[in-house]
Amino acid sequence: MAASLAAISEYDHIESKCSVDQSRAMKLISFLIFAVFVSATIASAHSPYFGQREKVELPEFGEVEFAILFGDGIIFADPSQVIVFDSEGHLLAATPLSDALIIRCNSSHNAQSCSVYDVVRGLVYKPDFDHWGRGRTIVENGRPSGDAYPEYIDISYGFIERRATFADKLSFEVAGIAHAPGSTLFAIFWWCLALAPMARLFWCWRANDWKIKPVQFSGVLKVLLSVTTFLGMTFLAVFSLLYVPYSILFFVFVFTLGGMLAFVITRPWGKRAANQSP
Repeated sequence: MAASLAAISEYDHIESKCSVDQSRAMKLISFLIFAVFVSATIASAHSPYFGQREKVELPEFGEVEFAILFGDGIIFADPSQVIVFDSEGHLLAATPLSDALIIRCNSSHNAQSCSVYDVVRGLVYKPDFDHWGRGRTIVENGRPSGDAYPEYIDISYGFIERRATFADKLSFEVAGIAHAPGSTLFAIFWWCLALAPMARLFWCWRANDWKIKPVQFSGVLKVLLSVTTFLGMTFLAVFSLLYVPYSILFFVFVFTLGGMLAFVITRPWGKRAANQSP
C-alpha cells in the first residue's frame, strides 16, 4: 500500500513537472512565432547587396572575386546571381538568376577555382574561362553599383551548367553551413522548440509505463497545444521558403538535430525508477 501511494505521489509530481515545463515552453514558442511573423511581414525596398564573397587568384585574370549579388524581391526572396569581377570592379562572368546559391572554392596543384550551386534547381555552374570578358563596372568602392539589380541587368555568361550529383549536393551544403553557421544553429533551435512539446508528451507517457490514464480535459488540452505548436511552427518554416529557400538535405539535417536535442533536453532524467517500485 505504501509503495502504491509513493508511486502515485511520484506520478503526480511528474505530471506537475510536465505541466510547468510545457507552460514555459509554450510561452517561449508563442513569443518566437509572433516575432517571426511580424518580421516576415515587414518589407521595404533596398539597394542591391552582396552575400557570400570569395576571392581567388587566377593566372589569366589576376585576383578576382566571386560574389552572390542580391536584388530586391520586394515581398518574397531576393533574386540573386553569382557575379565575378576583377580588382577594378569590372564584370567578368555571371550565372543565371536563382533564389538560392552557394559558392564553393578549392585549390588543386597551386591553382584556385570556384563553382556555384543552385540550391533550388539542383544545378552546378562551373567557370568557362574561354567566355569570360571584361564588361560593365558592377562594383564601386566595394559595393554593387546602384543600378546593379540582377533581375534588371539581365546578364548571364561565362559559366557551364550541369546537374548536381548527390556528392555535389552534400559538399555544397557543407560549404553553405560552414559559411553561415548562425543560420544553421537558428534552424536547429527552431525545430528543437517545435518538437519539444511533443517530446515532453512522449517522456510523460513513458514515465506512466505507456499507460493511457482516464481522459481528462487538462490532458487533452496539453496534447492539442503540443500538436498545434508543432503544426504552427512547421507552417512558419514552410512559409519561410518564400523568403529564404533551402534544400531538402538542409531540412533533414536541421530537423534531425533539432529533434534529437528536443528529446534530450525534455527527458526527465532519473525519475522513472521511482515508478517501478513494487
